[in-house]
Amino acid sequence: MTTWLPPPPRRSNRDKRMLASPHTSRQKVRYALVLLSLGLLYGGCGWLIDHFFTPNNPFPVTVWLPAGLALAAVIRWGHRVWPALLLGALALQTLVLGTPLPGALLAALGAAVGPLLGGMHIRRHCSGRLPFYRLGDVFRFLWAGVGLSALVSASGSLLAQAWWHYPGVSAALQQLCAGWLADATGTLFFAPPLLFLQRSGGVDPVPARASPLELASGSAATLLAAAVLFLGLNDPHGLYTALPYLLIIPLMWTAARASLRSAHWLAFGILLLALAGAAGGRGVFFGDSPGLALLNAGMMVLSQSVTLLIMGALIAERGSAEERLRRANHGLEEKVAERTAQLAESEARQKQLVDAAPFPLVLSRLADGVITYANERAERMFKGRLHSTQGLTVDDFYVTAQARDEVAALMRDKGQLRDHEVRLQDTGGRIFWALISCTLVRSGGTLHVITGINDISERKRLEHSLKTANEALRQHLNEIESLQSGLKEQLVRDPLTGVFNRRYLDDALPRVLAHTLALGKPVALLMLDADHFKRINDTYGHKAGDCVLSTLGARLRDSLRSNDMVCRYGGEEFLIVLPGMSLEHAIAKAEQLRKVVQQWPIEALDHTLNVTVSIGVACSPLHAEDAESLVHAADTALYVAKSSGRDRLCVAEPPAGMSPRSTTLSG
Repeated sequence: MTTWLPPPPRRSNRDKRMLASPHTSRQKVRYALVLLSLGLLYGGCGWLIDHFFTPNNPFPVTVWLPAGLALAAVIRWGHRVWPALLLGALALQTLVLGTPLPGALLAALGAAVGPLLGGMHIRRHCSGRLPFYRLGDVFRFLWAGVGLSALVSASGSLLAQAWWHYPGVSAALQQLCAGWLADATGTLFFAPPLLFLQRSGGVDPVPARASPLELASGSAATLLAAAVLFLGLNDPHGLYTALPYLLIIPLMWTAARASLRSAHWLAFGILLLALAGAAGGRGVFFGDSPGLALLNAGMMVLSQSVTLLIMGALIAERGSAEERLRRANHGLEEKVAERTAQLAESEARQKQLVDAAPFPLVLSRLADGVITYANERAERMFKGRLHSTQGLTVDDFYVTAQARDEVAALMRDKGQLRDHEVRLQDTGGRIFWALISCTLVRSGGTLHVITGINDISERKRLEHSLKTANEALRQHLNEIESLQSGLKEQLVRDPLTGVFNRRYLDDALPRVLAHTLALGKPVALLMLDADHFKRINDTYGHKAGDCVLSTLGARLRDSLRSNDMVCRYGGEEFLIVLPGMSLEHAIAKAEQLRKVVQQWPIEALDHTLNVTVSIGVACSPLHAEDAESLVHAADTALYVAKSSGRDRLCVAEPPAGMSPRSTTLSG
């Protein structure tokens, strides 16, 4: 099993022995001092949060630092720190927060048991390494160290409050969620830098690629940008609220180019500036409410910390794999170089090394390509006696002349070839893919080429299978996207008439009104109803009625502008939205639609039907400025038109206090 971090330094072992069961008086004193310091630090963190953050955001606060301190202590030293956690939490509850003793005991018990459960689970599965270098360890840290620990601590606080007054199920769940969020945010904010600080002797599994100057300048620029955002930039309108989340970019660069330790400490500095700005009433998160500013800062703590933990683990895993591969390649190159030097000493030595090679090797003259020697593995691969065949050259095993010329050109330019893919064929004509590496050596005054060959036909087959599967998956995804697009269209379209449905109208009309009225332009609304439609259904059947509605919807859609909107409002009623159209033009348009319907008979199954419509007209802002009132005005006008004899249009009456205007046009 690969170890990501070296064993802790000796002082860490001494610290563990110091926290073990004390035997001597000196050990007892040290043990007591460590526990006392931890308890004081726990209470001090709680006092700091209560002093600076609670006035702006009632308890539970956005970030509860003692939760992160407790988890880091348990991960570092184990379960023997529970007295410090319990006493520190009890002192904090009674002396700082003023909680009555029974409630304080419950809250302190939850604050101690939660980190113990999460921290001991992490210690048991991480085997002494920090839980930030493997994705599995990160997820274990998130669910056990953050989720479970915060849940138990928040449950203790909730029980402490319920000891005197039960808040009810809804309020209890709300308090539990708020407490969990505060403990989880505090753990994500405070535990990682503390663990990196305690493990100062550890090293990252991947060497840093950035120089110290690059790291220092990048960190300084990032902290300067964070200071400007959270301490210098005031944003009362919330225009720049999304800018702080871009700081994750330099954090990812630091994790990839420097180390996870540097990235987490840089994140700690950024989040510290965010919390300071929110508590101090400055920065992009500060608006009308200081509590909202702290909540935004807390959400940034959650999102940035979780993103850094997951992406940092992925970067560490990939970097570790690349480092192992680089070391393996470096070792292989050293072995090849050593064997090449030995082959150059004598031909006999060359043959011994070639025969002992664990992979197929072929020795050929550079001048004419004649094979002078091949080991047993090469002869089994090519199915023949290569070095004993008179005049057999390496060119005979290339499938195409182009591939042979390409290898020859590379050898002339560089003198060697590493891991070059090429198609070869054996003496029986079987064609296969191979990975070849060539090196020039001098033997007896003649330049030879040693060629190492690896059959990669199976890998190529797997790559082809994977490519085929990817293409099939891509095609399947395209089909799913097409189906999703069709489903979205069905959600907003009436299946019978092809026009928009009422759901789309209820969503789009308020937006159209708000946008058009903001531009100072009117919006006209036409409520249209097919006259005596029930008589059509009763006389000719519902299928004929469906044909009438479908044809009517198509004619209305074809008679409107591209930015107009026609919707089936219900039954035989249609509602037409005319953005930017005045009342006079809307009346003319309604009259035109009435005549179009009146003058064009409709073919319904085997019947030719003459259909007329009644129309109610309303215009915003004359009749109403909101969607519901404007639809009601048009519907009222439609009712008047139908009551006046149908086959006509009627304009809605303006509200009281405005000049009345009523227009009724009939055929």
